[in-house]
Amino acid sequence: MFVVPLEVLGPCGVSPEFAAQVTAAGLIRESVLNCLGRAFAAFWERSIALHEADPAHWFPPRAQHICFIRKGAEVRPYFQPIYNSSWLLYEVDVDPDTSSLELATYLFFHAERMSWRREVLAAYEETLPYWLLRTEEEIADFHQGCFLSTRPDAAAFRALAEALPWIRSLYHVRLRPPALTFPSGLVTLGRSGLLAPRQDLREWEKLKTTWQQSAERVVERHYGLYAKRTRRSANLLCRWLSERKPEVLIVGQGLDVVWEPARPRETTKLKRSLPDLSPEVAESIRADLEVIDAHSRRFLRAVCAPLPQQWPNIEPGGLCFLWRERPIIAYRLQEPGMDRLRLPAPPYERLMLGARTMHEWGHLAATAGWVGVTAERTDEWRRTCERLEELCTRVVRDAPPSLRASLGNELDRLAKEGSVARALASIVHARMEDYRANVVAREFLSRLELETYVRNNVTCLQQSMRPTAIFQRLVRYAYEFQYLGLIGLDDPWRYLCASTWFDREYWVSGAVARSLTEELFACVADLCAMQWIDPRKLACARHTDQCPQATTAHGQASSQARNPCGS
Repeated sequence: MFVVPLEVLGPCGVSPEFAAQVTAAGLIRESVLNCLGRAFAAFWERSIALHEADPAHWFPPRAQHICFIRKGAEVRPYFQPIYNSSWLLYEVDVDPDTSSLELATYLFFHAERMSWRREVLAAYEETLPYWLLRTEEEIADFHQGCFLSTRPDAAAFRALAEALPWIRSLYHVRLRPPALTFPSGLVTLGRSGLLAPRQDLREWEKLKTTWQQSAERVVERHYGLYAKRTRRSANLLCRWLSERKPEVLIVGQGLDVVWEPARPRETTKLKRSLPDLSPEVAESIRADLEVIDAHSRRFLRAVCAPLPQQWPNIEPGGLCFLWRERPIIAYRLQEPGMDRLRLPAPPYERLMLGARTMHEWGHLAATAGWVGVTAERTDEWRRTCERLEELCTRVVRDAPPSLRASLGNELDRLAKEGSVARALASIVHARMEDYRANVVAREFLSRLELETYVRNNVTCLQQSMRPTAIFQRLVRYAYEFQYLGLIGLDDPWRYLCASTWFDREYWVSGAVARSLTEELFACVADLCAMQWIDPRKLACARHTDQCPQATTAHGQASSQARNPCGS
């Protein structure tokens, strides 16, 4: 997999600087990059037209990280490598030999809707009105691209191409209102918003079934790649654990500890928890444990004070977590939604695993008081907190009266916490320990791990917060914006606005003045900048090496020659 980062994308396609860099390095063929740039520019232009025609249904244009699966690669389908801010496509989608400009353009709309809905059928249905506005030449080009395509679900796109003459005969309330009254009436087709005569329902159901079955076949095929499982792979993993003794707790069903480094040869419970494994899956688990071990040992070597007797109250779950009873990182074999026992880790997950490991240790350091505000800066901290509340007061006070009136219930809810400004400021304070954990993690992570972590955590909050939480969302953005400073991004404002519609939501709408927004963000930046690691407790040396387990594009261990879990 290779990633085209969102900051190099815009209305004209791919930035010339990025294009020159990757073509000179031989990372992407010029013809592929040219198709990508033209398709993205068309996506941007058409997104504007669709949003203006039907703003309730179509998103304004934005950029996300484009994650391209390399030609011939086998990668988990229908997932987001960079959570909530990436589109998953295939290199063949922008290769003129296996695609076309119109197929590539439409796939950006499909990927955007997939990232929002996280459901193949919903993405397919909700983008169907797009075809009502296309020309015959564009339709012909799309048709040609679909029949050249070699992506895993190409059959579904071919079925769509064949059905376009029928789809383009349908109606839509905003894009093509019906001029005539139909005797049998018109029915709405699923989530598409398209209107069709009742007798066309069979055609609709047939096409929808084709898409559903195609997606199921793609997923089943991928699982089938790792269907050949043996007891030997699980036994070799257990042997590796007993010999290597990684600094990690392995958890089975629920929160049952099935292996720990203090008793490395006691693998009976672990063997009972492990089904037969494919060699690739066993190797993936081993590589995960190796990453946690390397990061944990690096952190513990840096500790210069007794470990605390109390640990932060961290919910078990995610890629890994700090164990509730003692300072060790736990790895759950049956983590919901991860399929660790059936599939190898997808791209970028192991980089996030390393980042999460250090983030958890950072929480321990923050709880122990090893990172925070020095006594000399206490008064500065207090004054800055007061300024934050003042800015939150101004944000609400200066908002348009119509906006404040429409958010009456939301403001009443905030006022119950003492004052609206205090409730908004508390959003930053509640997350400050998270930032302290990141200050620690930054000192131990590789650049690649840190970038992966940051890009997973600065996302469009409209997807996760209720629509009326406009002021809360603004303050959350002010906090999460500081993550971009951890990787020294050249233009963090452009990154935020290009990927989240922040400027449309706040500046274009008139909800908040840009100057006031910048003051608010700068104030939160001042609070974050005061966080300091006590070198007497934690001896940090900025880690700039490659991450402990070098990875290939598939997220697997790069050295298969030393794979102790393979066949």
